[in-house]
Amino acid sequence: MTAPAPTEGFLDRIGPERAAALAAIGTRRGYPAGAILFLEGDVAHEAVVVLSGELKVVVGSTEGRDVVLDIYGPGELIGEWSVIDGKTRAATVTALTDVEVLTLPAAPFREFLDTHPAVREALLLDTIGRLRAQVRHQLEFGAGDAMGRVCARLAELADRYGHFDGSTTVIHSPLSQADLAAWTGLSREAVVKAMRQLRTMGWISNRGPDITVHDIERLRRRATH
Repeated sequence: MTAPAPTEGFLDRIGPERAAALAAIGTRRGYPAGAILFLEGDVAHEAVVVLSGELKVVVGSTEGRDVVLDIYGPGELIGEWSVIDGKTRAATVTALTDVEVLTLPAAPFREFLDTHPAVREALLLDTIGRLRAQVRHQLEFGAGDAMGRVCARLAELADRYGHFDGSTTVIHSPLSQADLAAWTGLSREAVVKAMRQLRTMGWISNRGPDITVHDIERLRRRATH
């Protein structure tokens, strides 16, 4: 069984020299799983780059439920929007696993962007990509049925965490079923029902936290309907 090519992070996109210069203004910190790095509504004092582990970005809905906006892994920059515009945090960021991050204080980070226009451009492209993904998810929430939304998130998890052996994809996901429900905008019960149907159809099987996808292309097609 072979692992997929690692997803390119923000540090990869700006290149090793600029990544080293960015690291020089930061401080390494570790957090245990479940720790809150940023809290929605707080004043922003720093951005962070994920060095190891996984983080989830969560906002509270008007119905009182948490909604997972995205998952971030090694090499990704997070929390920079509030640092740049000076507004309060728009979301809560929590460690899904034990994590190590590079903390970038607000003022030095803004100065770094001023003196490295290529990094500012890469940040702009990252922001556009995130906004596109959020628009796609919102369209899924408005038009997609529960099964399609679960299939879409499973396909995305397969792209990020899947290990391939030529016929099946094994997903080692850091997400609980409650997290998966918050990421699809569904109740946990709806996700459990959809997963049961997928197992019955033979599209997936699971043991513990691992999910085996037996036909990734069928899963992707169902995600678009």
